[in-house]
Amino acid sequence: MIQTNHKIEFDSSRCIGCQICYKACFVDVIRWDEENKKPIFKYVEDCEHCNYCEVKCPKECIKVIPDYASQSFRQTFNRYSKYYKGV
Repeated sequence: MIQTNHKIEFDSSRCIGCQICYKACFVDVIRWDEENKKPIFKYVEDCEHCNYCEVKCPKECIKVIPDYASQSFRQTFNRYSKYYKGV
């Protein structure tokens, strides 16, 4: 697992409890706290940064802040270098 510093800022004072963000999250990062009628953000490191929760929130109380520095691109092109030696 890659260690990340992804963040999700949430302004609970603006939240109306509509559950749209909860329903929009396809990776189950956002859970629903039935007692408080507010979303809970669990496993933020698993967030896919689709920003769907942020875009769909009617009160704009969610901001997704990805940690791009912690992302690693595993694809390399070394195996193709033999074809491009003179380029």
